[in-house]
Amino acid sequence: MKLERDVPIREIGENRVVARFRELASAASGKGVLVGSGDDAAVVSVAENRLLLLTCDMMVEGIHFRRDWASAEQIGWKAMVQNVSDIAAMGGEPAFAVASFAAPGTLSGQVVEEIAEGLVAAASEYGVALVGGDLVGSHGPIVVDVALTGWVEKETMLLRRGVRAGDAVCVTSSLGASAAGLAALQRGLPREEMPELDEVLSAHREPRPRLAEGRAIARTGLANAMMDLSDGLTDDLPRLGAASGAGVRVDADRVPIDPSCAAVAARLGLDALALATAGGEDYELLFTCPRQAVNEIASAVASETGTSVTVIGEAFAGEGAVLVDAAGESRPFATGFDHFGNSSHSQRAARSESSAEG
Repeated sequence: MKLERDVPIREIGENRVVARFRELASAASGKGVLVGSGDDAAVVSVAENRLLLLTCDMMVEGIHFRRDWASAEQIGWKAMVQNVSDIAAMGGEPAFAVASFAAPGTLSGQVVEEIAEGLVAAASEYGVALVGGDLVGSHGPIVVDVALTGWVEKETMLLRRGVRAGDAVCVTSSLGASAAGLAALQRGLPREEMPELDEVLSAHREPRPRLAEGRAIARTGLANAMMDLSDGLTDDLPRLGAASGAGVRVDADRVPIDPSCAAVAARLGLDALALATAGGEDYELLFTCPRQAVNEIASAVASETGTSVTVIGEAFAGEGAVLVDAAGESRPFATGFDHFGNSSHSQRAARSESSAEG
């Protein structure tokens, strides 16, 4: 039975809320689960001849989301898929997840119900078995924390380290839609003003990790390194190079800016390139490979998923990340998001906009 719509969870009671979480999670208890939620620990079977992947990410109200900018179900969805994206970046498949939830007792049963529904919907979409978690009361904001395991074959696993001088630097699909959605929310742009608005809002609220694309890239055996673009090229590209002691260069005119991002940026008076490089939360894949392997990898990804691959630069012997403009001049990347340099979601939005404008 669903939790009461307008009743605070302190009145519903912990046992009832936990029971409802378990009921919903049963829809996402896939193969390999021997004992699911309800015991002291879940019990799952371990796949043979594969390596175990583990990742975790949390979302904090006021830092990662605002409930007037996203539905409760979208919050749950995003909490799960940002972890799926980490598994995708290793070339793996997600397997088992546990989710923890902290909230004040005044929160309504409906919000809790819908966050759980979002977690379960994402788990079911990407083949994740949701096998347990934790629920605690707090005096602070809502916190949703997901830990996820996955599998990858040893011979196909991709790490951040592995970049080689001369490698092509590539990304899947296009960038900037999520950042444009965040900027539109922060600016309060009316929905009816332009058709591209729904696209950028959806990209921000309901991201789609590149799981199949990651598997396709890994199976070619041709990529040297890979990671997901959760924090944007500004932050993630230097991390990719630093992991291998290599430098990386990006040509600004090659960055595939999402058309909806470009349209919304123009309407808001923002720099679309800055949104595409510094905005983050695109959850596309950033990888490197030998130049001669680009066409084969791109063909494999396109044939299996329909997603494009774009070469945006190259790796070089040295260090650092450089953005080169159309005239061949180097320019600094716009500043990305820093959890400890930006203490609220609204500050994050303001930081994204100021970066885009200057």
